[in-house]
Amino acid sequence: MTKKERLEAIIDYYSDGKPSVFAKYIGVAPSTISSWLSRNTLDYDLIFAKCENISSNWLLTGKGEMIKNAEREQKTIEISESAISETKRKGALIYDIDATCGLSGRDIEFTDEKVIGSIDAPEINSDSKIIFATGDSMLPLIASGDRVVIRKIESWDYFNYGQVYLIITNEYRLIKRVRRHPKDADNLILLRSENPDYDDIDLPKREIIHLFIVENILSIKNIL
Repeated sequence: MTKKERLEAIIDYYSDGKPSVFAKYIGVAPSTISSWLSRNTLDYDLIFAKCENISSNWLLTGKGEMIKNAEREQKTIEISESAISETKRKGALIYDIDATCGLSGRDIEFTDEKVIGSIDAPEINSDSKIIFATGDSMLPLIASGDRVVIRKIESWDYFNYGQVYLIITNEYRLIKRVRRHPKDADNLILLRSENPDYDDIDLPKREIIHLFIVENILSIKNIL
């Protein structure tokens, strides 16, 4: 995505696609916006200052989601690339396993041959596991390709509604937000996507084989 395309998206979000209205919003002349659009440029500092909902990563690189997600920011842990080892098994293990932010019929087996490395960082519980998320049903909270830290829930006594979980059944392997079912909370749970394009799923509790809470999302930083 070019700078011009990013600027057009911001103008659409803040002023219904009207450059002159957006210019007034950020305190510049309309000709300034016209110049940015024609020259494929923009003033990062000014956008950061005036448009607080815009993700800095998206503004600078065009990657990820345009609008900040408060829960994603809270759950995200930044670690250095040096904390990842492909040969040692110290800390939380990384598995070559993907959990679908959608639907899938595969169980998860955390076997030794699926271990592709480990992360030794104080922010991550060494008893947790790290897998990859795929699909777009949990956007903007979880993006396809994200590394997520999960921890197995052994009993419903440790379960909290409203949290994001990886749910394993004979039919599904998916990451969803779990809500209390409005009709039969004793026997059913409601699985909800963050992406409004996806419908809710009614799931009988008895069909759940494994349940993992999504503790964190990893952001890997290159340290030069």
